[in-house]
Amino acid sequence: MKFTKKMTLSEVAASDETGYYLIKRKYVQEIRESQKLPHVEKYDQNLQFVKSVDLSKLDLPGKPRFEQLLHWNQQLWLFYSTDPGKGAQEGLYRVALDPGSLRPIGKSSIVLETGATGVKPGIGGLGISLKATKPLFHFHLVPEQNRLLIVLDNGTLQKNEKQVRFLVLDLEFSPVWKREETLHASSDELEIVNTRIDSNGNAHLLSKSMPASSGIAAMFKREKYFFTLVSITDNGKQALHKQIDLRENQVNAAAIQVNPDGHLYFGGFYTHEATATKGSGGTYFLKMDGTTQTVLEQHIEPFDAAFLTRGLSEGKAKRKSRKMDSGKSWEDVYFSLDDILIKRDGSVIFLGEDRRETTTSTTSTSPNTGVQSTGVRFHYTYGSIVVAEFDPNGERKWAQKLVKNQQSTDDFAFYFSYAVSMVNDNLYFVFNDNVNNLGYSGQGKVERFSPKSYKEHMMTFAKLDGQGTITRSSLSMNRNRNLMTITPVNTQTDEHEMVIYGQHKKTYRLARLEFPPQYVGSSVGTHVE
Repeated sequence: MKFTKKMTLSEVAASDETGYYLIKRKYVQEIRESQKLPHVEKYDQNLQFVKSVDLSKLDLPGKPRFEQLLHWNQQLWLFYSTDPGKGAQEGLYRVALDPGSLRPIGKSSIVLETGATGVKPGIGGLGISLKATKPLFHFHLVPEQNRLLIVLDNGTLQKNEKQVRFLVLDLEFSPVWKREETLHASSDELEIVNTRIDSNGNAHLLSKSMPASSGIAAMFKREKYFFTLVSITDNGKQALHKQIDLRENQVNAAAIQVNPDGHLYFGGFYTHEATATKGSGGTYFLKMDGTTQTVLEQHIEPFDAAFLTRGLSEGKAKRKSRKMDSGKSWEDVYFSLDDILIKRDGSVIFLGEDRRETTTSTTSTSPNTGVQSTGVRFHYTYGSIVVAEFDPNGERKWAQKLVKNQQSTDDFAFYFSYAVSMVNDNLYFVFNDNVNNLGYSGQGKVERFSPKSYKEHMMTFAKLDGQGTITRSSLSMNRNRNLMTITPVNTQTDEHEMVIYGQHKKTYRLARLEFPPQYVGSSVGTHVE
């Protein structure tokens, strides 16, 4: 199939016994994270194209904004938010889509009323938002419990407080319980990190209160993040709030997860308070009772020299090792925490990545008019993937760094980051790489991947087993190894299956990777680090 920057595949949104449903957007909408209703494309079980429908052309009320596409209770559902007008309720709606025609079945139904939302533009630097805010919906689907958690974030922070609504639905979209709760911020910035519902029916939300972003307050306020855990228990009747505080250290990236026993995990990467948010010194792990928020286990562990020097040149690695041997403390770069996974044996996985965005500006003067103009360029660096594994009680088994180097300018990092699947308790990563890194041994630096260098493109397929051993190989299609991928399209669609997107210059195709139940990884064309 032909690739065009006018339209691009975005993600595998859902799948069923008839095939796969992919989101497709205009390129400019994708990089701007537009909420305009996208196209939905249907592919059969052999990943052959079946049909495409522009959802924005459907006869839906008001000016609908796309929220989610879910396969739930053997039916494909489109969730969208809108103000229908004519006295109807403003809020989140759902409508069933026919899996063949991708057209609506019946009428839309209200899921969650939002009411009037948004704030008017104000003055920056005074704790007043500069842009109107729209409601945000967070979805967490738990098929094994037949539950769907939806959290509404109205987006408006007033006097360091924000109102959110919790709604838990059953298979028939009947409310199990609902509750409105107030989140408290330590500054004029607050966001919801993620939400979960545990095996006892308790809903959990992690919020992150950020430093002042502009104005006078930002000049004097220490750059410190505050994480608050909110748990709604007893079928929505009780609410517990816990602020996570490491005292001499601080958490700079975190998330929450639940296990099948009803325990709640909070974890991430920490930094020493003196360095604020500039680095990552190690991992922090907190295990709690999901009903009472009682702390059961707490572990904080720094990264060792082997981790900190991985991916550095030989000279830099030796110098850093000598300084650490002499007692000097050292931290790695800032890592974002992307997810917390639970293995079948109860082990816990932290997944993160080194992501940085910088800007440069240049000023030029017109020789004819003398008028000065300033241009700004955006530079993106997506470095190594970080993985740490813990036992069910939070004792860290190992921390590993999957070294990569992705860099570009003014392209919104469209081809960067990674996709991951967990099969038989092994992790399988797919990311864009430089073909010269195929034989990388785990020592020294790697060659840089650039989207513009077609002859150097390679899709790396890396396995990370339960002992922290990395095996790297490359993916090819039609014997072509110079491939590039759009990371979010690569999706684990079944317990032993992953859909892969491969692009060579202006053509692309989809493929399915199938892992046998006892798959341990192929030795052909691989290199063990």
